[in-house]
Amino acid sequence: MDEIGQKLRDARIQKGYTIDDLQQITKIQKRYLIAIEEGNFDALPGDFYVRAFIKQYADTVGLDGDALLTQFQQDIPEPQPQEYAAQSVENKTRATRAEEASPVNRLRRYLPQIAIAAVVVVAVIVIYVIMLVYQSGPKQTIPTDSESVAVSSKRSTSKTSKSSTSSKTSKTSAASSSSKTAEKSSKKSTKKSSKLDISVADANGATQAVTLQNLPKTGNKLTLGATGATAWISVIVNGSTTWQGSLTSGNSQEVTLPDNVTTFQVRSGNATATTIKLNGQSVDISKGTSIVRTITFTADATESEGSQE
Repeated sequence: MDEIGQKLRDARIQKGYTIDDLQQITKIQKRYLIAIEEGNFDALPGDFYVRAFIKQYADTVGLDGDALLTQFQQDIPEPQPQEYAAQSVENKTRATRAEEASPVNRLRRYLPQIAIAAVVVVAVIVIYVIMLVYQSGPKQTIPTDSESVAVSSKRSTSKTSKSSTSSKTSKTSAASSSSKTAEKSSKKSTKKSSKLDISVADANGATQAVTLQNLPKTGNKLTLGATGATAWISVIVNGSTTWQGSLTSGNSQEVTLPDNVTTFQVRSGNATATTIKLNGQSVDISKGTSIVRTITFTADATESEGSQE
């Protein structure tokens, strides 16, 4: 092993570096590092690299590279002038710059941007053509014979005026007759729809529901009575008792309901002996067997509003 190689190897071991570690740090190939330690300078690519690699090796392991090169100058081959010039960093930089400045390399560098720009331009052109195709609709043909058009338009105008006059007369008479018919039918339908309709459901235990349709907004009256026995009865509107009392058989009590009432209750202590009438119309509460019963009356709001109109 060469003396300079031995010195570098000892410094590397002292630093705790392996050949692989040194290769990672200096980026010098492992075989060149081994050749330097063994003094086999002929294995390196050239005399210039011998001095350069030795200096880099020495600096990495903590030695003074320049001093080491001076100390072992007689053992290290001197680079030839031509070789130094060819391997010098400046020459390499110039060559690299010249290569990068060539038109081909410039074109290669900007080729991705040029391709993207071309794609964008093509896409814009395609979209523009599609918009033109959709916007251009079928053109209307204009008649060339303007005189015939003018004459026919005059004739059609005169005919249209006559027909419009007659049609207006017929429409007026038809409208008046139809309005009269509609008034008659509406009056008939109003009379039919204004009739109070009472629907009584079967009793569910101590409760029973009554649905009212076409209940007037005002003037509603309940007539309560008892048949065959005495019945205690109360009338509840909006949670408040408006009347309560005991009716003997054959007696009755009339209760006026508040205006705009939509729901109310009649409570009876003897439902089987109780009779109820609403605006003179009987309410059949016989669909049940419970003696004590609460009958809830609910007006259909839609029908009630329609009857008042």
